[in-house]
Amino acid sequence: MNARLSKLARRIQRAAVRVVMAATPTRRHLVINGFPVDEGNAVEMVRASAERYPGTVCWLVPEIGEARRVLDSCGADPDGRVVIVPHRSIVGLRWFVTAEVSMFTHGLFGNPGRVPRKTMVNLWHGGGFKGHIMSDERGRPTISSDFLVAATRKFGEARARECRLPAGGLLVTGNPRIDQFARSSTAGLERLGIDRERPFVLWMPTFRKNKGRGLTAGWSDVAGDAPADVNAAMAACVELLAREYGLAVVVKPHPQDAESRSIPGALIVTNERLRESGIQLYELVGAAAGLLTDYSSVWIDYLALDRPIAFVVPDEAGYASGRGFDPSDALDWLPGPKIVDEADARAFAEDVLAGGVASGARRREVAEEIGQVAEPGVAHRILDELSARGVFALPLRPRAPAPSARSAPGA
Repeated sequence: MNARLSKLARRIQRAAVRVVMAATPTRRHLVINGFPVDEGNAVEMVRASAERYPGTVCWLVPEIGEARRVLDSCGADPDGRVVIVPHRSIVGLRWFVTAEVSMFTHGLFGNPGRVPRKTMVNLWHGGGFKGHIMSDERGRPTISSDFLVAATRKFGEARARECRLPAGGLLVTGNPRIDQFARSSTAGLERLGIDRERPFVLWMPTFRKNKGRGLTAGWSDVAGDAPADVNAAMAACVELLAREYGLAVVVKPHPQDAESRSIPGALIVTNERLRESGIQLYELVGAAAGLLTDYSSVWIDYLALDRPIAFVVPDEAGYASGRGFDPSDALDWLPGPKIVDEADARAFAEDVLAGGVASGARRREVAEEIGQVAEPGVAHRILDELSARGVFALPLRPRAPAPSARSAPGA
């Protein structure tokens, strides 16, 4: 019942907001929203827009004070140009319905349909191969936009079909959050309890059971009553990596994960700890010597660093029968091994310590197959693409030189 009421409420909200958007004038301002408040794609678009957008930049957030601390800690608004407005408010709605351009990672105000004169840009927050990312169980789009940002040609085209994106709306630019890799070497990781003198592997699992948020009820992506124990599989890996190879393991849980990812011997870093420490997530990701993940899209971004990647997916069958994968051959194109037994964990650890030489050819093969875009300066590239399409009423300001995208782990 709760799920049905949630869907009904969203449909009503979507229709009402679309009517208001169509009826109100267009103002010269840009609206950006991301979840959580420090979501990398949104923050990097705020940074680039504050530098180059000629109108007002409005950031819609859950809480103003928290958002201001995020901007101050990462230096994304040095000139104080960004107007911070509560997301779930009448004021926030007014900014959204009158914006010439709005950008979001999860949709805004019920995800209203497209209207003339007001451009919506779906930054999304990944763009991997999970099934039904942007559609419901009947295949109907759940998020409408004029443009969709993607990090790869292959997965971007799959998402564009799924959300019925208008022709020419796919922007294969890369994810803006990879711009944070350039700041990994200067991030204060010691504030998180990470020793820079010791290489570490980052485990970033996606959720299996989602908490739900706002009008969206929680759900499970794994079929069956007795899913495989992901934490148990990871715990054995953590113990081996530390005992025999001296590798630390840092766990970054998904903010919507309804299950604990606390693993003995591993350091847990939550979104809250990152904010308290003044560190952006992809500054942490960029400092890792290797990545362990699963169905999360983080590996696509990490591929740009050309370092070892492995996958902990003991529940692969249940996930395939549940949420599923799109494209269907997605797991045939992983850039690293699945950790099935101790031998796999050993091979991964040795590859990490050797700088990823053993798995380098596979990463390059996968990057070519999926059409990955790994060049830095993504946020500015998105603004330039939109400007070239006549989205902005006024020309963008010139950009400052972009920093290098890569930083060595432990540098």
